[in-house]
Amino acid sequence: MTVDPLVLATREGATARLTLNRPGKRNAMSDAMLAEFNVQLDRAIADDAVRTIVVGGAGACFTSGRDRKDVGTADSERLRLDDASLERSVESFTDTLRRLINSPKPTIAAVHGFAFGGGQAMALACDFLVAERDARFANVEITYGFPAALNSVLLMRQLGRRRALEIAMTGDVYSAEDWDRFGLVNRLAEPGALDQAVKAFAEVLNERAAWAVRRTKSLMLSVEDVPLGDGMTQGGQLNQLLRLNAERADPYQASSDTRARLQEAVRPLGGT
Repeated sequence: MTVDPLVLATREGATARLTLNRPGKRNAMSDAMLAEFNVQLDRAIADDAVRTIVVGGAGACFTSGRDRKDVGTADSERLRLDDASLERSVESFTDTLRRLINSPKPTIAAVHGFAFGGGQAMALACDFLVAERDARFANVEITYGFPAALNSVLLMRQLGRRRALEIAMTGDVYSAEDWDRFGLVNRLAEPGALDQAVKAFAEVLNERAAWAVRRTKSLMLSVEDVPLGDGMTQGGQLNQLLRLNAERADPYQASSDTRARLQEAVRPLGGT
């Protein structure tokens, strides 16, 4: 009997796509799925031909979050507060989020349907978020009397205290348009047009110099929690390093298509 993979790994040019593949269970993330996701993510990161990584969901939604129904089955150990299995299960998801956050290659969450609970955290852990206009997000944990711990951390870093508290404490359902107004969505797609929007965004990232994209993300991660002055110093040091690196002899080289777009953009402003 053939068993469908829990994570579908596909390639389109320089873009790797990792698709959570349990549509019958709304892509609920079991420990086994997370383990497979981590393997596929590591492979995409290690593949020099991959420039951008897209995370999506099969079927009707992105993901409903962590799978609580699999507790005690072959997919997941039964969780008890008095043993180490709970800690291991939580750590497996935390590890996945860390891998996404620290990936040297840009990651894009492609969200349709809904991203609830841990699914919302998965989307927030990606560098970019492209969502269909009618997609929905929610901290559903709080409605069951459980604090949305990982979501709270990610929301606080990306939104600020007041809005993060509102989302984390109310458990209200927000649309992608709401999240766009909050500044959490990079691109809105019309229903049914998500793949095209994601592909177009990924192609822009793929066109940029891989070393420049990698260094930009690394710098932003390193200065996120440091004073402004220290961050400016690190940025200046990076500029000096790149100028001294013989491999970057022409760091401002752009493709002909990129140069043409830039020239077109500045022409109305009197540029040449």
